[in-house]
Amino acid sequence: MVVGFQGEPAAFSDDAARLLVPGAETRGYPRFEELLEAANTQAVDLALLPVENSIYGAIARSYDLLGSYSNLTIVDEIVYRVVQTLIGTPDASIETIKEVRSHPVALEQCRKLFSAHPDWKRTIVEDTAGAVAAIVASGDRTIAAIGSQAAALRYGAKILKEVVQDDAENFTRFYLVQRSGKARRNLRRACVVLGLPDGPGTLRDALTSFAEKKINLRSLVSRPSHDGPFQYRFYCEIDNVEIRTLAQALAEIKGESKVLGIY
Repeated sequence: MVVGFQGEPAAFSDDAARLLVPGAETRGYPRFEELLEAANTQAVDLALLPVENSIYGAIARSYDLLGSYSNLTIVDEIVYRVVQTLIGTPDASIETIKEVRSHPVALEQCRKLFSAHPDWKRTIVEDTAGAVAAIVASGDRTIAAIGSQAAALRYGAKILKEVVQDDAENFTRFYLVQRSGKARRNLRRACVVLGLPDGPGTLRDALTSFAEKKINLRSLVSRPSHDGPFQYRFYCEIDNVEIRTLAQALAEIKGESKVLGIY
């Protein structure tokens, strides 16, 4: 079993994949696009895709990409605790740092750190573990990275500060995705994307259909649909769902609907 993730070895996604699918081989991809394409072509058996962080919020690009594939299905999920660490080269210190590199979600989780050091430059890179590997390879003690302690250990870096995120309760939720897959566990959850006609009350009517059938909405994410300017899709996550009840609700909703997974 091979599970793909976005990033380099020792990224948070790598660890989350190993926890969710024990014993699996993990394989990193530079970008979300390449990760999902690997799952779609079955170059990997499963793909782990981050969709929400408790500090940053919804990871919009993940929803956009997932909605664009007709064959990919959500089969499981994991909520993973993230501890962001400030990491430097072996000879670095807090005093030598002038620049910090990391994934944009990680940088957003550490605003207080940058408020305390307003002179530090923030640089966006593809992933946290890759940032750690790159600064070690550069040997530049003025550049630090934000990533995991596991990445610091793997790449021979120095931990400058152990916990740097704004909130100690920092969690990322991941979907496990498979081509035409089936649920790995019976969590009784679902994700549905709605394409509603433009008009007063269409979203209200859709949500009313859920409410009348006692369907509990976990979250609602609005994203541009690319069908036209200022047209939107709504990604609805549902808890404690019965398949027949969900089908009845969707049949009543005007517009288009697609179930991305019942897991």
